[in-house]
Amino acid sequence: MDATMADGTALKAPQDAPLEPPIAATTASEPDLALPAEVVYALVCSWKGQKLDVNVVASDTVGDLKAMLWSLTSVPVDRQKIVGLVKGKLPGDEAEVVSLGLLQGGGAPKPFMMIGTPEGEEHREVGPTENRAAEVDIDYTAAQAAASAAAQGVRNRRKLKETIDSVTLDIMNPPRPGKKLVVLDLDHCILDTTLWKEDNFVAEHFARPYLHEFLRAVSPFYDIVVWSQTSWRWLEQKLMELNMIGEGAQHQYNVVTTVDRKPMFNVYSTRENGQPHKHEVKALGLLWAKFPDFYSSANTIHLDDLSRNFAMNPKNGLKVKAYKDALFNTHTDTELVYAARYLLQLVNAPDFTQLDHSRFKKAAKYPLPLPPGVVDPLTWLKKDDEAGPPPPAAPEGGGGAGEGAGDAEGGASAAGPSA
Repeated sequence: MDATMADGTALKAPQDAPLEPPIAATTASEPDLALPAEVVYALVCSWKGQKLDVNVVASDTVGDLKAMLWSLTSVPVDRQKIVGLVKGKLPGDEAEVVSLGLLQGGGAPKPFMMIGTPEGEEHREVGPTENRAAEVDIDYTAAQAAASAAAQGVRNRRKLKETIDSVTLDIMNPPRPGKKLVVLDLDHCILDTTLWKEDNFVAEHFARPYLHEFLRAVSPFYDIVVWSQTSWRWLEQKLMELNMIGEGAQHQYNVVTTVDRKPMFNVYSTRENGQPHKHEVKALGLLWAKFPDFYSSANTIHLDDLSRNFAMNPKNGLKVKAYKDALFNTHTDTELVYAARYLLQLVNAPDFTQLDHSRFKKAAKYPLPLPPGVVDPLTWLKKDDEAGPPPPAAPEGGGGAGEGAGDAEGGASAAGPSA
């Protein structure tokens, strides 16, 4: 297992501490990684005086080839100009390699050229994705056919297997036997990064309301992984500013590891207008493969403001409303209150994939009790009500989930913006 502690030692499950209760794997949510044999195409890329050998297979896409070139040259996909691979214009990123006619006479590798500037030579800080406002979100939890194609397609399963084989995770804190796993997005999920370029941007001042109350409430039952579509330097710096990790952390949350953008790979779908759409995905299978004795689809919940990040594991995704305009919404955003209550209700659920997480604010469908002795997170709202102006109720449509929610209004989780 390619999971290591900070000192380089391999992580192993304690032999005398079995999971309680045992978690049963679910084949419906964990893709089969057995792959069929595919034709391999040998290519040679000329770039800045270098000759780079690149091998792709039939189900790879143009986007996959670009991702390989990115890993070899540090030239981001959006800066690459590929010349000579095909006659005429290079097809879109969703086009499969098999359609490009790359076989060379005599079996010689196909030569082509790439032009582009590597990361680090542009003298520009790397932070959150800047074009979020123009990005398209796709609700894979509602689009069952698209979700099944994403999770079970040969190409996507192969990309997941390649990611598992190539990625090593650094362990901050060891997993705890018998605990569930919550995977948290960073940008616009627990932190408003709209103003990240400003000189006076300090993450602590833009944290989502109730962040530490949320973490304190779920930590006795859940280990934590933070997965962000950014660089690891940015990610860990912001977690330190949020007092979630490091010596300045307010509480010792069991953050097992952090995952940045590198293990994410592209998947392809179709927009409502019929046009192809490419986006990156957070495949939870990576974590299940690295920690098979601790986590599975049955005990993992993934909080994110973008549904498309659930493409490979839609039954484990809980979409929260994107947190923006922190300077104005500090006293009105209650998303993490309801998320905390729902995660506490899931503590005794045998299989998370059997529940509809999109309705986490509603009571009727989830009459699940809170763990004994746990304070209901809805009381946080009452305390704030006594201390100052009352926070707004959750969207109309029903009470908060489960017991003790009859005096608080709730509703289906508001759909986050398409950013």
